[in-house]
Amino acid sequence: MSPRTQRLWTVVALIVVLVAGAAGGWYARGSSSSPPGLSGSTLWVGAAGTLAPVLPGLGATFARETPGVEAPAAAQTFEGSIALLKSIASLGVRYDVAAVADYRLIPELLEPRGAAWELVLATDPMVLVYNPSVPAFAGITAANWAARLQSPGILLGVANASIDPLGYAEIFALELAGSAGSGVANASGLYSHFYGGAPGGLATPHPATTRIAPEAEAAALIRTDSVSAFLIYRSYALASNLSYVTLPWTVGMGSTNRTALARYAAATTEIEGSAGLQRVTGSPILFAVTVPASAPDPALGQLFVAYLLSPAARAALAATGFGPIFPAWADHPSALPSVLGALAVPLPSPLSAAVG
Repeated sequence: MSPRTQRLWTVVALIVVLVAGAAGGWYARGSSSSPPGLSGSTLWVGAAGTLAPVLPGLGATFARETPGVEAPAAAQTFEGSIALLKSIASLGVRYDVAAVADYRLIPELLEPRGAAWELVLATDPMVLVYNPSVPAFAGITAANWAARLQSPGILLGVANASIDPLGYAEIFALELAGSAGSGVANASGLYSHFYGGAPGGLATPHPATTRIAPEAEAAALIRTDSVSAFLIYRSYALASNLSYVTLPWTVGMGSTNRTALARYAAATTEIEGSAGLQRVTGSPILFAVTVPASAPDPALGQLFVAYLLSPAARAALAATGFGPIFPAWADHPSALPSVLGALAVPLPSPLSAAVG
């Protein structure tokens, strides 16, 4: 039996144990020897910055419970999802697993040659994080946040929409808050307060009210009062122990029912793409994962994806603000490796229609 075949059979055996719910954990313990084909393997992970607070811990646990596997911090990269996938597709950067903050990106930027499938594994709605020492935010609530955000002197931090899905999610949140039916008071001028240009076009941040900054720096910027607030994912707010206001479902993009899909799709913007301006439409915030075709160890990547869908990993994701989805949603179920097929169902048709 070839090393490649040995590895695949090892993964199959481990996933059978996972699905069966082996007592004491997702992985069958009791052997001190490494499974064939996994000895000395390093797990390489590229992921959205939002996953930085939770994924290293999950990787470390996975490595402890999988003999012969290491998941060092040096083998993990966290950055804007668009930049991440372009580094894989165009620059030849190799990861065993790639995880992004917008489920539409893997089909758009990697499939079909750079990846054969994706699994949608979690939601993560938007919230407004803020510096509680700023006088304008005294007494801020879910009912008055839009008015307080437009107070004189407030500087809103936003991500670069052309490299990070958080950037265009922030734009959509502002558009949705100001639209009819949002349920948000005093929000009709919210978008124009922070961005120039008509909604739906290229959004240009106003320097006096808006500062472009990487998502990973949001907590430090708020604590040092370099920005007053940041529209960001709930998981980031919880992981960073920041004060935040929960946004309504009409704005936070955390729902996946048909009513929510229709509402979110009414928000649009343009970003800088490789071929010029590219239109992006509002959608639920859904995190997705794949094993790229160029993965150094595809079988190891598949095994880690399976671990991310395990009860323990889902509990860790939920504790940090994500909304785990299980079974996961697959865009191409027939293309899934056998070790993942039992852990997924087809992507719901309304969401599938938005891909591509």
